[in-house]
Amino acid sequence: MIKRKGSKFYVEIFNPKYQIRYCGRVIVTHEGHKAFCTHIKKPYKHFYIKEQGYPINKELLEELYKIKIDYLVIPEDGQTRFKTYLAETKKYLKGVHISEPFTEPQIVIPLRELKEIDIPKKKLEGALYG
Repeated sequence: MIKRKGSKFYVEIFNPKYQIRYCGRVIVTHEGHKAFCTHIKKPYKHFYIKEQGYPINKELLEELYKIKIDYLVIPEDGQTRFKTYLAETKKYLKGVHISEPFTEPQIVIPLRELKEIDIPKKKLEGALYG
């Protein structure tokens, strides 16, 4: 179940280790668009190899679409480089549906189908966690 606290979104999960997990928050881009920014992904920890992308909670995507958040910002902190991907919420909803043990239904699209954008890491961290 998705929980919203202001501009931040959390998911309740049924994993013995965690009960609630921070998903990210709504931000305003430099172009004035509202976008949902996921927490910073680390490829060695969050990369879903089979589909070559980052799965996002299906219920969260549906909620974002319902409240007219048109874009997703997916930051990736690799070992050699910080990247930020931009995706359309509507396009993500048409992605591949996946389900794994101890996870909620999720949707993924390949990273190669996303646009890479330039947002400084410090600025993004401030917007996400500040």
